[in-house]
Amino acid sequence: MWGLALLPLLGWWLTGLTDIDEGFYGAVVAEMNRRGEWITPYYNGSPWFEKPILLYWLAKPCLLLFGNMIGPRLPSVLTALGTYGVVAWFAKRRFGEKTAQLAVLVLSSSLYVIALGRLMMTDMPLLLCLTAAMATFWESLVGKPAWRVATAGLLGLAVLAKGPVALILFAVIAGWTFWREPQLRPAFRGYWLPGTLLMVVVISSWYVPAYLENGQVFVQKFLIEQNVGRFTGGDAAHTIPGIQGFLIGLAMYLGVILVGMAPWSFFIWKAWPHRRQQAPDSGDADGAVGRYLATWAGGVFVFFAISGAKLPHYVLPMTPPLAMLVAAYAIERSQQPRKWFYAAGAWSVVVAILANVGFQIQFKVSGQAEVQSIARYVRKEGGPVATYQMGRRSADLGTGKPKLQETILPSLLMYLDSDVLDTGDFAAILKAPTPIWIITRDDRISPADFLAAQRAGKQLVEVKPPVEEYAYRLYRLR
Repeated sequence: MWGLALLPLLGWWLTGLTDIDEGFYGAVVAEMNRRGEWITPYYNGSPWFEKPILLYWLAKPCLLLFGNMIGPRLPSVLTALGTYGVVAWFAKRRFGEKTAQLAVLVLSSSLYVIALGRLMMTDMPLLLCLTAAMATFWESLVGKPAWRVATAGLLGLAVLAKGPVALILFAVIAGWTFWREPQLRPAFRGYWLPGTLLMVVVISSWYVPAYLENGQVFVQKFLIEQNVGRFTGGDAAHTIPGIQGFLIGLAMYLGVILVGMAPWSFFIWKAWPHRRQQAPDSGDADGAVGRYLATWAGGVFVFFAISGAKLPHYVLPMTPPLAMLVAAYAIERSQQPRKWFYAAGAWSVVVAILANVGFQIQFKVSGQAEVQSIARYVRKEGGPVATYQMGRRSADLGTGKPKLQETILPSLLMYLDSDVLDTGDFAAILKAPTPIWIITRDDRISPADFLAAQRAGKQLVEVKPPVEEYAYRLYRLR
């Protein structure tokens, strides 16, 4: 089982970082390593508070020990495996060994989970922490209440992974469970105070020193803009407002789950608790665990559907409870459960092929392979670097539009392992100390730029690195 679960993740090191989100994270980690920094994330010389600290803490030693191909994405792979372990543990306790094994295979063969598990994103650390928190919270309700202290500590880590959204999701799921399961209400008592204290200590391990070092910058950029702003629609690039946004969110997230968890998603409707009778020997004779899993998945879905900001990866925390529901349904209802394991094993191989082929195609077609090879060449040669007119020229299409715009390629800072002069003004490069490398897109340096360099008493020459160039160009100003 574990070999099949790992299989779709293998090959994460074969392609470099993309430049939608993970390029920024890689650049931040590289700069924190150069600075010997553990508290303030930096991007290109300035504090950068788009995300909290946990991913950076996990990635810093990985990048140092394993380099910039294996290291950056290794935390996501390891936390994905950790999530599989939590699912196996919880499902075994509540449903039995076969359900636990199948739940892991369902989760690990879902293309949605694998795609994010192979990216340097904050989603996988959040998934592990939140999954473990929700699993231990249930154990605190039906077993020892002391589990609630572990829940609180894990929620603290979830906040360090992706911010206070983890606490909101927990409150929604726990509150709905309290209302829906009156027989469990007495079990809600106890261990809230020590748990809360532990959670505050965990969260404060970064929030307090980050505030002390950065003051109002931390409050405005991180707490207000990146947390409150994203939920209320302040993140314009990822926001679809009003009723239209809610309906688009419903359709988008339904599509994400339907396609991203296929073929297992086709059984979610049948596996949903109110649509089935629990088998007496399932370990969930009264259906309470199934209803809790449904509340868990449904709470995540509803919250992000009504949230102002919408991105496909936001509903990843739905996948563990859905995997367990589908696995429980399959084991309870099937006369030949072995067929489900054969299907899961075969689909794991298919997903492994799809993931590796898809990442390779994206890496080459997007131009990442080319420009990252140029960056490695420049790093080997040495010297300061400017990136010129890398950003988008067309209008921001926003969420819901399929075309990807040109980005400033933040991952270059990780592969260069240095800050760069990022500018759209050639005059700024002329004012910089020379010699200096210039990495740009193939249509950005004009004859006027050569003339401007000549008038400034400098020489601009195109350099041909040992890379097949078609979308990018390398120049040297001296």
